[in-house]
Amino acid sequence: MLARAPEGVRADEVATRLNKSVSTAYNLLNSLCDEHVAVRGPGGVYRLAPAFKLTVASDGAGEDFTGIVDDLLARTHKRAYAAVVRNGVLRIVLEKGMQGMPKLPGMDPEIRDNAHALALGKVVLAHSPPEAVDRYIANGLRPFTPNTIASPDELRSELHDIRRTGVAEEREEFDGDFCCIAAPILDRRRRFLGAVGISMSRRAFNQEHDALAETLRDVTRFQPSADSRTVLEPAREPTLASAGSHERGCRL
Repeated sequence: MLARAPEGVRADEVATRLNKSVSTAYNLLNSLCDEHVAVRGPGGVYRLAPAFKLTVASDGAGEDFTGIVDDLLARTHKRAYAAVVRNGVLRIVLEKGMQGMPKLPGMDPEIRDNAHALALGKVVLAHSPPEAVDRYIANGLRPFTPNTIASPDELRSELHDIRRTGVAEEREEFDGDFCCIAAPILDRRRRFLGAVGISMSRRAFNQEHDALAETLRDVTRFQPSADSRTVLEPAREPTLASAGSHERGCRL
């Protein structure tokens, strides 16, 4: 309903359409707002959130990402994310989860100089040309926590493993007691489209890691190759650009 009504909808309209009470409609709409799918405007009018609109863009990738994120949430019971590159910046455009699922406080949806400390960012780094990774590393690998990989050699080794295994991980590298696993989304020609991931506590990561990683591979249908980076034919060649000391970004 929201997608088909750019002018927005009210709770009473949703209630009538779904044959539910107005209070139930308010709960549904407010839940969508909590998940950053909708926003509430003046007069109690609800519209699709601007960031969520990016996932239903005309390039066709949006609908696939929405289905994958829904599938990840249902199968893992972990907060799920999708990130794409728009206007040269890697941005989290879709996030879904239930109340109580771990969520990093104050996380900026734009992944810039923290790409090496986040699983979603590592996916893009892993599928970027070597010269782009060199430029990113040249800006310095900021240690956000004692667990952050701040060594260029260690980071390059991890990126190699990500291309080989199809999954990227962060283990309290951006914040304490917060872990993520992510994987690339490729089209039928194995061109890079974006990344999806799930977040969890350290305890859940330690106890469920292998099963969660396998679910990500299954959902994204990752098929390892001899060297994924050279086999990949990116839809937009992944690059990580330096925009000066005050701003560093992931770019495709």
